[in-house]
Amino acid sequence: MSIVHIKNLSHQNGDKFLYEDVTIRVNKGEHVALVGANGTGKTTLFDLIAGKDVPDHGEIEIHPKAKMGYLDQHHDVDMQIKVIDYLKEVFNHLYEVEAQINKIYEHMAIEYREDDLVKALALQDELNNKGFDTIDKTIGNLVAGLGINIENLEKQLGELSGGQRGKVMLAKLLLKNDDFILLDEPTNFLDIEQVEWLAKFLQAYEHAFLIISHDTEFINKTVSIIYAIENREINRYVGNYDKYLELSAQRAEQYDAARASQQQQIAKLKDYVARNAARASTARSAQSRQKQLDKIDVMQERRDLVKPKMSFKYKRPSSAVIVKAENLEIGYTFPLTHPLTFELREGQKCIVRGYNGIGKTTFLNTVAHTLKPLSGNLMVGSGVDIAYFHQQEKFEEMTPIAYLMSLYPKILEGEARATIAKFGVKSELMLNTMDTLSGGEQTKVRLAALSLEPASLLILDEPTNHIDVLAKEALLEAIQAFPGTVLLTTHDINFETKWADKVLNFEDLVE
Repeated sequence: MSIVHIKNLSHQNGDKFLYEDVTIRVNKGEHVALVGANGTGKTTLFDLIAGKDVPDHGEIEIHPKAKMGYLDQHHDVDMQIKVIDYLKEVFNHLYEVEAQINKIYEHMAIEYREDDLVKALALQDELNNKGFDTIDKTIGNLVAGLGINIENLEKQLGELSGGQRGKVMLAKLLLKNDDFILLDEPTNFLDIEQVEWLAKFLQAYEHAFLIISHDTEFINKTVSIIYAIENREINRYVGNYDKYLELSAQRAEQYDAARASQQQQIAKLKDYVARNAARASTARSAQSRQKQLDKIDVMQERRDLVKPKMSFKYKRPSSAVIVKAENLEIGYTFPLTHPLTFELREGQKCIVRGYNGIGKTTFLNTVAHTLKPLSGNLMVGSGVDIAYFHQQEKFEEMTPIAYLMSLYPKILEGEARATIAKFGVKSELMLNTMDTLSGGEQTKVRLAALSLEPASLLILDEPTNHIDVLAKEALLEAIQAFPGTVLLTTHDINFETKWADKVLNFEDLVE
């Protein structure tokens, strides 16, 4: 049974065509990933399926009895509601049944009626069958598995960090147990252990889901079908991500061979027409060949994805010691960790590791002097210039080119355009406003802006969020090639390899 059936879908974002005449299905219980480079329309397809946008052409049918949930990148929620109340909203219908039962028993205390008792017992059976008594346990399992701090349950959503709020929203979606769920980059705010937990949860999920993720290992563990956006088509591959790579390469090879054969056929027909159209004896034959040419559906040249060419400008510092901390305590009103003593020298690359909310971003802000230490000493070396990539940023309605030129007024438009292109953003998107770009494209533009700032120390807070596989490879190569010092946080287990000289694990600094 099809949960989602998309028929003859064509859609464009501004002047950019995303898909042409696409037909896909997601069947009951299927675990599916949607893959493609940044800007190919993955989140747009989710919005179309969820009814948040309308397709230019084609139909999107959702099974009328299927319940659908959507975890998107920019979900609006009531920031005043308590976290525990937000999670328990999933079970409101069961709490209403409990209220009905209590009301019946109140009336029975005044006047006993057999019919009321029968109704109350029937309602109680409904609660028992739907696991009403295990609600707290069910919520507790998800809270623990996703790393949501217990003390946060009594806080308002607006009091949480972006990462913790993202986890709470994911927990609520999973609690709903819908027939079909859309998961847009659910691992972005999860630590390694939590990604493993979520992978196991989704492996056992009895219903269908469609997931967007640039974490290839996570996709390998959770899905058995891949839909890939390739050259305006959405192609189906049976298997995990590794199998998709193998089958996609075969498909590309077959397409290129078929196109080469067609081009040879077209060339022969054109040559025949050119040589014979003017001669009376062969004119009819030439006209016949021309009709054959006119009927050919010409195969377009396939465009391979190109890895961006990222790089960062280096400024040599005067000091060999870049950052030095002695008994450093970080936080806002109270220390988040035990006192920290460490040293980072010129050229060293350091990963800051630890679970969400432990204080990694607070530490980076302290090193960057945007936040004062609570106590202890923090020294940044002489002549050390810092370039800081923040985890989140709000944008005004400006194009990527205007964004770079606002940060660096002396650069020319051509230089801004060339810099953005190096970081993998296509030219047709450079005139769109930043808020209309995908999360991955926004990240690439922000990294491009950072590359214009000569630095001794790069501070990168979750730079891998949202960007595609090729962009991650390019970013890692740029970091390794950068002569200066790098301080970086990431939740991406694929990115966090043995390239770092140092690992600063905050989990060793808390009780």
